[in-house]
Amino acid sequence: MSITSNAFKRCRHLAVGCALALIGATPSAAEATEDVARGAELAGQHCTRCHVVGDLNPTGGIESTPSFSGIKYLADWERRFGEFYILPPHPALVRIADVTADRDVSQPAFVHEIHLTLEDVDAILAFVRTLPTPDR
Repeated sequence: MSITSNAFKRCRHLAVGCALALIGATPSAAEATEDVARGAELAGQHCTRCHVVGDLNPTGGIESTPSFSGIKYLADWERRFGEFYILPPHPALVRIADVTADRDVSQPAFVHEIHLTLEDVDAILAFVRTLPTPDR
């Protein structure tokens, strides 16, 4: 996957979030609720194509694709959700504004590409945090 020179925006974005957490700055309850709702909407619109996403599509998804609950079972699930767009097969179909390069037009698009922002990724992660975490 190609990363533009703006790939560092993600690192800066994460660093700002960590810094705010260290000084005790947290989003308001209304902002957090809004992010969760937006994340649920985005997950329902884009992720349910392949994944079972909680109660959004309990009988959907692709059999060979892990469910969100299955991914949450992994110790590094937050990293995986925060960076999903660089993990295969997502680079073939997900574009993150100002982070990932556009698909080379000489390469055919075999699916409808998903265009998101880093804020969208954060909203999806906020939603996923509300899903039950399976026992290990």
